[in-house]
Amino acid sequence: METVKVSKGKHFLKKGDKLKGLFIILQGSVRAISENDEFNMEAGSIIGLMESSSGSYGCDYVANADCVFYGFPYQEPEDYKKIFAQEEKYVAVFAMGAMHQANMLIRRYAVFYKKAQDFYKFLSGSYKDYQKLCSNYKLPEKAHPGLREFGPVSLEGQVDLWAKEYYERMAGLSLKTMDQHLARDYVLGIGAISNAAYWMGRAMGLVGTLKGYLKGNRELLLSQSPENLFSMYFELAKKAAFLGGDVAPVRQKISGLMDFAQKSGFYPEPLMKARFAEYEAYDFAKAAEGQAGDEKEEPAEPFEEGIDYLSQILEYSGYEEGKARSFRASLQEYKDLPDMLATTDDVRKLRRKLTDDFYSIYELAFFHSLDGNYMPTSVKMFLNFGFMDEAMVGKENTRALFELAGKIRRCKADNVFTAYEWLLSIYHGKNEPSRNEFDMDYTGYLNEQKKTGKITAAQVPALAKDRRAKLKFEMENMFVSTNRATYGKISTFCPILYKDDIIGTPENMLITAKKANDALDEIRNIDFSLFYREVGFSDPVHEVNMEMIQKEVIPYIILMPNAGSKAMMWQETAGIKKDTQARMIFPILTVTDLGEMMVEVCGRFRWEMCRKIQGVRWNDITEASLTSEYSDYIQYYRKNHDLSADAKEKIKNALYKSKNNYREVFVKDYQSWIRYESKGSFRLNKVARDIIFRYCPFNKSIRSELKANPMYREMFEKYEILKDRKARHMVLWYDKYQKKGGEITEELQANKDFYDM
Repeated sequence: METVKVSKGKHFLKKGDKLKGLFIILQGSVRAISENDEFNMEAGSIIGLMESSSGSYGCDYVANADCVFYGFPYQEPEDYKKIFAQEEKYVAVFAMGAMHQANMLIRRYAVFYKKAQDFYKFLSGSYKDYQKLCSNYKLPEKAHPGLREFGPVSLEGQVDLWAKEYYERMAGLSLKTMDQHLARDYVLGIGAISNAAYWMGRAMGLVGTLKGYLKGNRELLLSQSPENLFSMYFELAKKAAFLGGDVAPVRQKISGLMDFAQKSGFYPEPLMKARFAEYEAYDFAKAAEGQAGDEKEEPAEPFEEGIDYLSQILEYSGYEEGKARSFRASLQEYKDLPDMLATTDDVRKLRRKLTDDFYSIYELAFFHSLDGNYMPTSVKMFLNFGFMDEAMVGKENTRALFELAGKIRRCKADNVFTAYEWLLSIYHGKNEPSRNEFDMDYTGYLNEQKKTGKITAAQVPALAKDRRAKLKFEMENMFVSTNRATYGKISTFCPILYKDDIIGTPENMLITAKKANDALDEIRNIDFSLFYREVGFSDPVHEVNMEMIQKEVIPYIILMPNAGSKAMMWQETAGIKKDTQARMIFPILTVTDLGEMMVEVCGRFRWEMCRKIQGVRWNDITEASLTSEYSDYIQYYRKNHDLSADAKEKIKNALYKSKNNYREVFVKDYQSWIRYESKGSFRLNKVARDIIFRYCPFNKSIRSELKANPMYREMFEKYEILKDRKARHMVLWYDKYQKKGGEITEELQANKDFYDM
C-alpha cells in the first residue's frame, strides 16, 4: 500500500491501460469517463474495482480536485488475497466500496431507462397528435422518415429487479455490519466484489446504450435544422393561421413540447433559446390577417442552421457526381490545412483546383437559374457572396449572409449590379461583354479566333449572336480577372468565401447601391465634370449640322462575389462610342473605406478616359490634354524651375512607390485633390495643382469658398474666362436653334446646366 497524490485536472489513469492497481479515494473527487458515459467518484470509492476481472481500465479517470489515494498493487483477482492478508478489515472496506459503486451505477441505469421510456412515450404521442391536427386542418403532414420509424429502446440483458434491490440494501449497511457479514473471510470478500463488478460493468454498458438512444433520437424533437417535430408544429401553426384556423390546439401542443425539452436536460440552452424565441416572436394574429412578413402563398425560406449548404449548391448546379466528390475532397483538404494562406506549391495547386471548380459550378448554377424556377437562398449566397461552406464562414456569418441574400435588392440600382445581375444583363443583351485583359471586345475576340483557325468564318455570325457564348466570354475574362483582383491578396486568392476575410459583420461590410452611389456623388459634387463627355449634336432640319455638347454618363458599378479590399476601373466606356457607361468593379463585401476606394477608381477613370479620347497621342504634349501635360510634367520634373527642391524630392519618391507608372502618380495626386485641396488644405505643388484644376475643376460652390485664396485665384479667373466664352457660344447657337423651330430637349438642358456648375 502507498499514498498517491494527484493534482486537479490531471489525467490519472487512461482507458485501455493495463490494470496496475486499485485506488481508494481518501480525499477529493474523480471523473470517470467511459465511451458513452461519465460520472463522479467521491471519497471512499475505489478505482479499479469495476475492471478487476478484465485486466485493463475501462474508463479515463481525471481528478476533479487535488486528490489523495491509497494505492494497492493489483493485476488479477488472486491479488485480493495479498491485499486482505495485510489487513483483514480490508475485506469489508473493499466489499463496501463495491456495493456502493454497484448501487450507484444500477440507480444511474434506472434513471436513464426511465428517461428513455418517457422520451419514447412523449415523442411518439406528440407525433400522433401532429398527424391528427394535420388531418383536422386538412393540411398535408410533413414527411419525416425518422419519426415514422422511431421505436422504443431495445436492451439486451436488463438489470434484474432483485439485483437493484439487493445492492440498494447492501449499500445501506454500515462498515461494521459488512465486516460481521463477511467475517473477514477473503473468499467471501472476493466473491462479493467480483459479483458487484459484474453488475457495475453491465449497468455501465446499459447506460451507454440508453444514452446513445437518447442522443441519437433527441433531434427528432428539437434541433438546429427545421427537420424536427417542434419545427413541424410551428410550420403547421403558421399555415393554419394563414388559412384563418384556430391555432390554439397547435400552440398548446407546442407549449408542451417546449416544457418537455426544458425539463429533459437533453438540449443546450442556446439552442432552446434561439428556436423558442423565433416561435414566441411570430405574430399569428398578423398572419391570420394576411399581413405576416412571409407571403401567404409562398412563405419566405427560413434560416436553416447546420444543414449541408454545399450539397444544396452542388445539387442545384447539377455538377457531375464524380467531380462533386472530388471538389468536396479538395475543399476538406483545404479546410484541414494548418495554414490556408500558405504559398507553397502544393497549396497553390490545391487553390487552383478549387478556383477552377468554383467557376465551373458558378457557371452551371447561373445557367440553371435561367429556367426561372425556385432558387434556394444557399444558391443566392453562392452567386452573390461566393459562399459555399458553413464551416469555412462560421455559423454567425452564415446566418448574416443568409439574411443579406434575402435583401440583395439593396445592392441593385440602375447603375449598380451584383455580379449575378450583371451576368444576367449580358445574357439578355442589355449590355455587351466587357473587353478582356488584352483590351479585346467580343467581336475582336471572334475575329482573332477566326484568324488563328480556332473557328471558321461561317461560325462567326452565329457566335456573335450566341447569348451563352457571350456569357462564357464575360465569365472567363472580366469575371475571373476582377474577382481575383478586387480580393486584394492575389497570391492567396481563393474565390470561396472564408471567415478570415470577414472582419466585423457582413452587414457592415456590404456595399449596397446606396452606399456606392453616395460615395460616387460625394466625388461628383466636388469634381462636377468627372463623368461629362463631349458628344456631337446635330439637327439638320433646324440647321444644326454639328455642335459639341456635354453629356453626363454615370458609370456602372459591378459588385463581385468576394470579401475584398481593392476596386478596379475595368473599362472607361462600353465600346467605341464615348457616351457609353464606364465599368467600375468593387467587392460586394469590404472593410476598406468605400469613399477612398471610389476616389482612387475615379482618378483612374479620369486618366483612362483621357487616353481613350486622345488615342495614340495621349502623351503628345503638342496636343494639350490631362495625360499629355501630366506625363510631360512628371517626365521633366527635374528641369522644372517652378518646382522647389522639396517638391522634386516628393515626385521622385512618388515615382519610386508607383514603379514609374505616371497614371498611379496622378491617381495619388487626384486623391489629395478631392480629399484635401477641395477643402483648402494644400497638398499638391503648384504645377500639379494647375494641371489638375484645368481638367478636373471644382464645382461653383467650392470655387466661391476658395477664390479669396491667392493660391487658387489666378487659376479660377482663367477658368471662368474660358467657361464664359464657351457658355456664350452655347447661348448663341441655342437662340438660333430655337428661332429655327428647334426645342431645348432634356439633353440640351443638361448641357446648359453644365455651364452653371
